[in-house]
Amino acid sequence: MEKLTKKQILQKSEDISRVLQSRKVSKKHLSFYKSSSIEPLENISRLGLAIPKKNAKRAIDRNRIKRVIREAFRKSTDPMSSDLVVKLHAPIGLKTKKRLREPERRLIQKQVEEFFHD
Repeated sequence: MEKLTKKQILQKSEDISRVLQSRKVSKKHLSFYKSSSIEPLENISRLGLAIPKKNAKRAIDRNRIKRVIREAFRKSTDPMSSDLVVKLHAPIGLKTKKRLREPERRLIQKQVEEFFHD
């Protein structure tokens, strides 16, 4: 698995806040916020992640969700320079003692892939 470059990661809180004020697309567990990049000349899409502890209690689950999102972002072929923030807005593991199980992991992966390939 390859890493994202530093230019592909939204790091400044004001950039993330700006993107979170844009229009969102909601799925069952995830919300996708997309806005045009403030640096359109570089033609690079940037990614920010908001996976709160409130909605995914275990660190292993938060990290797994982040890996799935980063991998889909890396494989996407979005020619536009845009900023994207993906936010986990619904709790996972309500029926499984707050643990991310295989059906939910596949559901989250499906939501991410649908967004990036539409």
